[in-house]
Amino acid sequence: MDIIQFRFFSGPNRHVLAPAAEVLLDLGTYSNCPTSERPTFVDDLLTVVPGIQAHHCSLGYRGGFVERVREGTYLGHVVEHVALELLYLGGERGVYGKTRQVNDQIVRVVFQTESEAGGKDAVESAISLVRGLWNGQALTPLTQAVEAFTVRLADVRLGPSTAALCQAARARQIPVQRLDDHNLIRFGQGKYQHRMMATTTDRTSLSAIEIAQDKCLTKRLLEAAGTPVPQGKVARTADEATTWAEQLGYPVVLKPLRGHHGQGVSVHLQAPEEVRRAFEFAQGYDSEVMVEREISGTVIRMLVVGNRMVAASERVPPAVTGDGVHTVSQLVEILNQDPKRGHGHSKSLTKVDLDGPAILFLSQQQIYPDTVLAPGQHIYLRASANMSTGAWAKDITKHIAPDLATEVVRAASQVGLDVAGVDVITRDPGLSLIDSGGAVIEINAAPGLRMHLDPSEGAPAPVAEAILEWLFGDSDGRVPVAAVTGTNGKTTVTRMLAHILAADGKVVGMATTDGIRIGSTAICEGDLTGPWSARLVLNDPAVEAACLETARGGMARGGLGFDDCDVAVVTNIGSDHLGQDGIDTIDDLVHLKSLIVDVVRPSGAAVLNADDPLVLSMAGRCRGEVILFSAREESPELFQHLDRGGRAVYVKRGHLVYSGPDQHYRLVGCRVLPSSLGGMATINVANAAAAAAAALALGMSPRQVGKALAHFPAAGEGMNRGRLEMLSGPDLRVLIDYGHNRPAMTALATLCRRLRARPVVTVLGLPGDRRDQDLIDTAGQVAEFSQRVVVREDDDLRGRRPGEVADLIRQGLITANMPADAIEIELDEGAAVSRAILSSPPGGLVLVLYERYGVVRKAAQEALNLRPQALRSEEEIHASG
Repeated sequence: MDIIQFRFFSGPNRHVLAPAAEVLLDLGTYSNCPTSERPTFVDDLLTVVPGIQAHHCSLGYRGGFVERVREGTYLGHVVEHVALELLYLGGERGVYGKTRQVNDQIVRVVFQTESEAGGKDAVESAISLVRGLWNGQALTPLTQAVEAFTVRLADVRLGPSTAALCQAARARQIPVQRLDDHNLIRFGQGKYQHRMMATTTDRTSLSAIEIAQDKCLTKRLLEAAGTPVPQGKVARTADEATTWAEQLGYPVVLKPLRGHHGQGVSVHLQAPEEVRRAFEFAQGYDSEVMVEREISGTVIRMLVVGNRMVAASERVPPAVTGDGVHTVSQLVEILNQDPKRGHGHSKSLTKVDLDGPAILFLSQQQIYPDTVLAPGQHIYLRASANMSTGAWAKDITKHIAPDLATEVVRAASQVGLDVAGVDVITRDPGLSLIDSGGAVIEINAAPGLRMHLDPSEGAPAPVAEAILEWLFGDSDGRVPVAAVTGTNGKTTVTRMLAHILAADGKVVGMATTDGIRIGSTAICEGDLTGPWSARLVLNDPAVEAACLETARGGMARGGLGFDDCDVAVVTNIGSDHLGQDGIDTIDDLVHLKSLIVDVVRPSGAAVLNADDPLVLSMAGRCRGEVILFSAREESPELFQHLDRGGRAVYVKRGHLVYSGPDQHYRLVGCRVLPSSLGGMATINVANAAAAAAAALALGMSPRQVGKALAHFPAAGEGMNRGRLEMLSGPDLRVLIDYGHNRPAMTALATLCRRLRARPVVTVLGLPGDRRDQDLIDTAGQVAEFSQRVVVREDDDLRGRRPGEVADLIRQGLITANMPADAIEIELDEGAAVSRAILSSPPGGLVLVLYERYGVVRKAAQEALNLRPQALRSEEEIHASG
């Protein structure tokens, strides 16, 4: 079994509206191995991953998958379920999975997973496990492999604090985007976002973090502010440490001057030799070591967020109870088998390690790792109570005195932290530090939330919610997001909508086939209409609204770069790109394009083309409102929609109008639209209608929309280059467009007839990744309105041989009865444009369908400038003849 292709979708995708992995799996010699052939296979599978018993599969009930395996299913299907179960054992909660046969040997396996690394490891581990079970491998190593996987998965999953923040954010409808392979998260979007790494926020200053990590400096600042702190000195040698310990008086505490998570901390040290051992251990984390007088009392961690103390937890060191049989080491192994304990911060409790401070603390009690404790003998394993070293927590928030809460908030403010874990030691949390004789012993940046989220005793505290409230208040951190898809018109609609929103004063982030713009600044050039581009726009802190062209390829190969949107626009559906990325039929294409409709927010809207039945069929998938648009004077479906109380933008008596319940507005005259070429380009009238409907759905007024559309620049000006862009020479017009499929050619045919130009000379090239017949049919469509065609090829041949696409175009033109002498081949794009313009007779129209806008725009302008000279030369030749 070999993985041919692994693809990760970080957001909603054509399979499921959640992150998922898609795997093309070559079953090889296992392709003809139904599970019913091995009666022991099911029982062995359940021994290694018993949770599989709960899987429903397509039967829809618990145990359904096991029933399928007993009856006989194929191993690719088993790989899917084992991958899901492995992820579940590691803490993920995805339930979606699907396996479909591609051919006799290859299957497509899809399963829900949180991360690319975790998903890939899961499927690789599942393949290894299934192969081992089928081949009769011993079960113990396979079971150990499952445990090893869960340990690896913990390293790539979000930590518990970050995961809690993400969960709380989603509950508040705040968008969440993971920005790295660790814990850097963007909460919100654009201008209103906040970024956090664990509990370090974008309001947390670097200086505050540096201060908190320097325990000596923290102590000085707190002392200067009148906050009680333990007496302490900094030691750089073991001798110096013992000297300070003698001066301060035993017992003492040693800890690295710069450290975190309780690493290198030793407490309750009673003698010089203990201090020396503790110093050596602390120096493993920092060369300078803080020696402090130990204060008696209970250590309490208090979480400060902004100007509030939001939670308090008493932490208890890990402990074991003897049974007269097992050694301390063995009792620790038993303790670590608690399913709540995991490696690092992967679970609510951390596994206990008998490290240097633990062994030192035990030796102070004359207890060692190989000591067998008497029955009922209860011992703590370390003096300090830190969650990172195995402590458990008890919530005591309601027992904290208001004065004590005020003291810790003030202490955090002296360091400058907006989110801080303040450790205090006190004999009574119902009193202030002054009254109890307590002290602040440490202030921690980036405090962990585990002890507050899942205490072993007491109720969980809403600490993640408190942090989000501090950052966002009542806001959801969103900017308006509009996604635009369809076969044709996507770029123009996206540009028009961005122009309308920009006219309202917003900084608009826009991604199209031309590139990415933030406001008036071009960020990247190229066909950037996939999830990476969407994330780039939404990550930008200047963006106040996002207009995202969302093309088929990006959705098929990467899913969406956003979890939901406020407006989804679908322009039309035509049979383009079929046969690519598993999209083989028009129904497949409709399903894929409807993805942006699926993710419309309940408060949002889908803007759909009333004149396209395939687009209209998406209406039932929208959770929000449906708004229709049309470029026709009469659209039965649209008027039925209005009768049902819906909203629409359409053409009436030469104007774009907006209608809805108890409202009717003229937006703009069709001929006034600069992009409509005086009303002749009905495709851009339709595009304007779609953009208007989207802008209205986003809350723009009809007056704003109409005014902005009337000033949307003609092609070639500003942002609307290369879409029905008309260049005029002294006796010839040149129309530049990006059309490259049959629906586009149909629209261009209508426009050419309305322009009443003759002859029409078309410079035609088509993308090489289309099917042969699609290329032939599209070329045939061009033959219906062109008197001459200059055939070129794209610079990017997309896997084709040089000249191969040109031959197919020529075949399509001849099949459509275009005379062979009306077809010219000039493979270079710029040369083809020059040739067409310079050889066209006066009064004609040259239609240029381009791949590289800059190349054709330059060639066209140069040829138009040369044209009078070329015509004079031709006349001179005829005269001399």
